[in-house]
Amino acid sequence: MYFRFYVLALIAVLMLTSCTSKNPATTAQTHSSVDNATRNTTGVDKESRTVLPITQSQAHTVTSEKNLVALTIPAGWRKFKQGQLDAVLSVADKGNKNVGLVFRIPKSAYASNMTLDEFVQQREEVSTLGLENFKDVETTPIWIDSTTARTADYSGKFHGQQVYYFSAMLESKQHYFQVLIYSRGGSAVEKHHEFATIASSLKILSDSQVKPDLRSTTILKTFKSEDAQQQIRLPYVWKTGLILNPDALIQAWYEKNDAYMAIIKDWKSELPYEKSSMITSKDYAEFSAQLVLKMAGKGLQYEVWVENDKVKIMYLITFLEHTDSFSQIIFWTRADYYDSQKSEFQRFTKTYREIEI
Repeated sequence: MYFRFYVLALIAVLMLTSCTSKNPATTAQTHSSVDNATRNTTGVDKESRTVLPITQSQAHTVTSEKNLVALTIPAGWRKFKQGQLDAVLSVADKGNKNVGLVFRIPKSAYASNMTLDEFVQQREEVSTLGLENFKDVETTPIWIDSTTARTADYSGKFHGQQVYYFSAMLESKQHYFQVLIYSRGGSAVEKHHEFATIASSLKILSDSQVKPDLRSTTILKTFKSEDAQQQIRLPYVWKTGLILNPDALIQAWYEKNDAYMAIIKDWKSELPYEKSSMITSKDYAEFSAQLVLKMAGKGLQYEVWVENDKVKIMYLITFLEHTDSFSQIIFWTRADYYDSQKSEFQRFTKTYREIEI
């Protein structure tokens, strides 16, 4: 029972390294095997170089908000608004059969000694979520904005539909970038060169750190435990159904902001103290924090900083005492998002209510 938080922390690392587990457009993979036809359609030489550009008569250039990146896309493609937080630019053809996303992830979200290979590896680890019959192959690196980018072709079924993906990942001084282009029903044989050409047109216009817009709606709704004895109010855009910890009474998440919440309850009579009825909320907080610190190695009272697999995570933990039990209200997010969401986490925590019988 006292290792409940360990489970939460480990699951959080997996969730926070993923752009999303619901959208087929947010996976990335660079190993395994695809048929020889795919392997032979690579649009670049064995040494990385620039892919032949789309002619001006067939293409137009679009830029992201705040002029962070630019991408040259074929005629008939257009820019659209994407809900995924790290996708700074989203493009698609007229029928949305072919979609391209540019992700710009600050290096501050990771350990200072993180490498591009490790970044690629972390994207790989969550790439199979939601995909069936997954296949992939590393392809020859391409030259993007004077930098060599790691590339891969891969495919799989999402909700019964065959999807082909092309991924290119690179780094700048301050960020990791991924150009991810996919086609519903397409194949590497048909789409590799076109997608590699689009990806190779990426231009990094600014490498400055940009504070993410993490505002959420002010419209709140009540989230309840199964027996309705525990309640907390969160924005209506938060969701339930994600199993972060089987012992949590309430758990919810907000995909866009990579924000998560769980409420855990411990009975005083079950805690490892000789006189459990005499335990104070301070004792309980210190005991619980020690479990986290033993795993994480660092922390500051109720704000706990964790680095696991080089991903930085910040927790805001509130400990409450009741007549015969204690509660933990836990919010967490990526470390580089934490400052922007801390005040909201504190506001939501204040809405917590428990009906004591």
